[in-house]
Amino acid sequence: MIGHYLKISLRAIRKSPLLSLLNILGLSVGLGCFLVITLYLYQENTYEKGFSDYDKIYRIEEEFLGMGRSASSTPNLQYKLDEIPGVESYVRLNITADRSSWAALGEKKLRSPRVLKSTEGLFDVFDFKLAQGNAATALDGPHKVVLTKEYAQKLFDTEEVVGKTFQYQNEEVIVTGLLDATTYRSHLSFDFICSDLFNPSYADGRWWMIAGYLYVKMNEQVEPQDIDNRLDEIAKTYAYPVVNNSQLTKDEWLQSANKVQFFAKPIRDIHLKEDVEFEFSVNGDPQSRATLTIIGVFILIIAVINFMNLSTAKSSLRTKEIGVRKVMGTSRRGLVIQFLLESVVITLLAAIIGAGLCELFIFLLNQSLGEVISISIISYPSLGGLILLGVFLVGFLAGVYPAFYLSSVKIIPLLKGMKLGQVLNMGNARVLRNSLVVVQFAASSTLIIGVYFVYHQLQHIKQLDIGFDKEQVLVVPYTPQKDDDRSAIRNELLKIPGVEAASFTSRMPAEHSANLLSIMLSAEETLTLDVFQADPHFADVLNLNVIEGAWFAEDQMQTDSLVVLNESAVNAIGLEGNPIGQVFGNYWRVVGVVENFFIDNYRTKVGPAIMAYDPKTPNQLAIKLNAQSLVDALPKLEATWDDLRGNAFEFKFLDENFASIFTKEKQNGDAIIVFTVLAIFISCLGLFGLAAFAADQRQHEFGIRKVLGANVRDIVHVFSLDFIKLVLLAFIVSIPVAIYGVNLWLDTYANRIDLSVIGFVVAGVCALAIAFATILFQSLKAGRLNPVETLRNE
Repeated sequence: MIGHYLKISLRAIRKSPLLSLLNILGLSVGLGCFLVITLYLYQENTYEKGFSDYDKIYRIEEEFLGMGRSASSTPNLQYKLDEIPGVESYVRLNITADRSSWAALGEKKLRSPRVLKSTEGLFDVFDFKLAQGNAATALDGPHKVVLTKEYAQKLFDTEEVVGKTFQYQNEEVIVTGLLDATTYRSHLSFDFICSDLFNPSYADGRWWMIAGYLYVKMNEQVEPQDIDNRLDEIAKTYAYPVVNNSQLTKDEWLQSANKVQFFAKPIRDIHLKEDVEFEFSVNGDPQSRATLTIIGVFILIIAVINFMNLSTAKSSLRTKEIGVRKVMGTSRRGLVIQFLLESVVITLLAAIIGAGLCELFIFLLNQSLGEVISISIISYPSLGGLILLGVFLVGFLAGVYPAFYLSSVKIIPLLKGMKLGQVLNMGNARVLRNSLVVVQFAASSTLIIGVYFVYHQLQHIKQLDIGFDKEQVLVVPYTPQKDDDRSAIRNELLKIPGVEAASFTSRMPAEHSANLLSIMLSAEETLTLDVFQADPHFADVLNLNVIEGAWFAEDQMQTDSLVVLNESAVNAIGLEGNPIGQVFGNYWRVVGVVENFFIDNYRTKVGPAIMAYDPKTPNQLAIKLNAQSLVDALPKLEATWDDLRGNAFEFKFLDENFASIFTKEKQNGDAIIVFTVLAIFISCLGLFGLAAFAADQRQHEFGIRKVLGANVRDIVHVFSLDFIKLVLLAFIVSIPVAIYGVNLWLDTYANRIDLSVIGFVVAGVCALAIAFATILFQSLKAGRLNPVETLRNE
């Protein structure tokens, strides 16, 4: 019986090839896009799930003196964990990823490895699987490392590495383990793990500092608030007597800005929620996930509506078939099964094609952007069950109308060749189709409006005044040596034609590094500032605009209390008027003020920043070159550096930092644009199919109009007007939705564009133009009908 129904279903597809093709293609593309977004969101949700006890592992974060939540915490805290019931094990970690670090094997030297420094408890908390080595002893002594398979291949060209040695930062280390390849993801991203047995003993003074990352594993799953309550008691017992210098009680102190407070965060929340200060790396973006979720739902709605509309239209052409089947004894129940099965078969076919398109889209995405999505439907067959359930649901929804409504018609009128509209009141069906078209194009119009403002926001941040000159600035990793004379190095570099300035610094803008200083302005007020530890030539390299006072000079380098502030810091401290010479925090004296300049993020406001000199911290050398002499200067710089330092001259341009930040923003914008284009394509397929159906249904009307003197232009106008009205209504419906959604997205940027009427006008014109272009072919076809042929058929 089912085979018979399937045979009839395939025959029905062949009878209406155009509508069937549009139906299958639209649903396939929609499902393919939806699956890509679903797999990405599913992948985001797999972070940390590879650890068997991930739901029992927490990172202890700290809020220190108004600095905000920090992923790091005080080294003292590990010595008080025995006061928290249920702590099974803990580990302290740190990460090294600066450009001055390196690993070497003979002549091979690899810069900037991401090295996870760990105490012994790592494998007790995180059950990483080792392909080689013993987890119990892999990190139980100095100079031991555990490599990932990828880094082992990169450094040794083999995975047989246990027992081998290499140089890391001028120290010989021995490989004691090889991590097994993992299919899951974690915020703990690294190239290799190095034993770090430096555990400072408890000291009261260390409640004043944060350093390293503390993870605890509980013996059972508990609520984070229960751990937080215990951590509050530890803070009040040990940190309060050391840090508090006011008359506040312990409970009042915990509610004030000048506090030390600890929080337990489940490791599953680290990637999925907003970043805190001093993260290992950039985690997931909740805003991007929310945006993609909305787009995915919109695309699915558009595709399903498209499918339902075309299925209903195609069923309306089968009047004689319904009549013949009833004469032959087919019951209404049989017709219902037939229509539903046809709908499910088409949906299943579209789902198979959509799954293939999904794999193709993922391949293309990873080819252009790197490995964005590392999982597939094939690697997660459990998703197949959900897809199959969706197939039956969509197929049922699309087949409900023809199955239960069309199967109820009378036999005789159908056999006489009457149109279905003459047998049934098709007004309800028309209202349903028109309503679905409005919903479909409202979703598409919302996305078009969003694309307009996404594009202009990206252009806006690309053209922002960042407050300094980032062009032709080389950034060179610098490892200080005992006999270094930085002035001599700088003077030698300045002798090279084309070198305009050079500065030793600990940090450059836009390099995703965090260096914060928390200063107590009063007993109840604390200010956190971004710190740039730089020398007297830093302003010359970046061409910073000093608006008051002066940059600190060579003869002021004997003290680190002299500082330059940016405008935000001056305002935050309350030094407006005449800040030069004023002292704040009982130590820092202002010698200059610079205009606000970009620090690290397009999405946040430029916060308070402080520039000070510290001879111990420089790990970078910034060199400003003349644009005209750039090509000639590079070889001379390389030769001079080899003479001065005896190693390769490795560098990058400062504007690469900005390019990487903008690239990430652009990738988010490009994803929105691509999925919007595909959503519009699906909508146009549906509109084209409905236009073809409407043209067929109105052939008699257009024939009479031509006999009465109507020309092609008149027919096109009459035919197009109904569809244009629907698209215009859909656009009006989309406006408040778009205003709400676009504002939510733009509010994630501190420096955002405003919504403009012109944006909505452009989007509306685009929506109408796309709709008209879609139905133009059918409009012209209807206008060119030969009325003799049309009326003869009647």
